[in-house]
This record gives sequence, C-alpha cells and structure tokens, in this order.
Amino acid sequence: MQVKPVSAGWVKMPGMQAAAHTIPIHNASAAPGCGGCVQHADSGPLCRVVLGAPCAAPQLTGPADELQRLLTALTPLLGAAQTSGLVRALHVQPGEVELQLSLRADCGGAQLADSAFQTLRGLLPDTDIYVRTDPPP
Repeated sequence: MQVKPVSAGWVKMPGMQAAAHTIPIHNASAAPGCGGCVQHADSGPLCRVVLGAPCAAPQLTGPADELQRLLTALTPLLGAAQTSGLVRALHVQPGEVELQLSLRADCGGAQLADSAFQTLRGLLPDTDIYVRTDPPP
C-alpha cells in the first residue's frame, strides 16, 4: 500500500461551500461582569453586564468562619464573591456544601464548576459537594 501526501494547499470538495461566521468582539476592559450570560439574538451568549443588567449579591448561608474560609479559597478561581458576580449562592451545612454559579455551562461555566468542585473537595474531603451552573434560558 502506498500513501500520497496531501498538498499544502486547500482542496475544495464537491458540494462543500465555505460559510462565514461572525464572531462578536467585546471590550475586555469593560466593567467586570457577573458571569451570568444571556442569549443575544444575533451574536450568541453575552454577559448580563454588557447588556446593562445588574449582578445580584450572592446568597451566603452557614457558619461565617467556614463561609469565609471557602470563599477565600475560591477567590483565585472565581474572584471576590461580592464583586465578581460569578457566585450566585454558597450554602454550607454539616456534611453538605452547595455552590451555585451565575454562569451557564455553555458559557464556560462547566470548566469553572469543575475547578470549583476540585477546590472544595480538597478542603472538604468528607462532605457532599454540589456545584451548579445556571440552566440555559
């Protein structure tokens, strides 16, 4: 069997057409967003802050010292909970912790949720940990 190397140029396949896709570009120096994405009609997911919507303060329940310890550990990953807007809620109770992110899974929330879970698991090895992202609209 002999294999022919493919030339360096593009090969046009019959029936295939090139399609142009618009990729929205947003100002990276804009105000920090809450991470909560909304679906925009033409350009895909956009941060609520870009659209002018405010970010809600996170709901925090549980012992204050434990909340502070967990939020401090999550800050390098998610930013400060009170200002980044990525943390929708953190509920701490004996044997269980639930972290709710204001970012949808398809907007990068899946990777952040996994990283947050790994961080919490390292701090709370004998605790049930739930990390949730916003559901799609």
